[in-house]
Amino acid sequence: MASAVVSVPGWEEYLRFRDDLAGMLDLRFYTLEWLDGEVWSGRIRLFTESKSCILVSLKVYPTGLKECHVEAAAGELSELVSTTIRRVEEWAQHQGCSTIVIQSREGWLKVMKSSGYSLHQTAIRKELS
Repeated sequence: MASAVVSVPGWEEYLRFRDDLAGMLDLRFYTLEWLDGEVWSGRIRLFTESKSCILVSLKVYPTGLKECHVEAAAGELSELVSTTIRRVEEWAQHQGCSTIVIQSREGWLKVMKSSGYSLHQTAIRKELS
């Protein structure tokens, strides 16, 4: 009996950026296998252009409000901020999201401020020995 081949939409595109995304992972918290599984299952969705990609997830709050979370981005900065994020924003609106959150390093605030993003919270972390 022949085995069925399961196709995941966007998987080939994900593989194109997988090494770049893997390099961003803090392996103390997340494994590459975890990320593969999240993309494979659709819990994390991929948006790509020719030279960039953005990974997003949805969060639904107890009130029902939906928020799109940008989990990671890789590739050419100009394409990310001009084209790829616009596709994410359009998709998020169609999903009923009220907000988009980019939780990342401080430099993204400077880059995304002209697109209407503003500082919401700051996270601080202490490493324990």
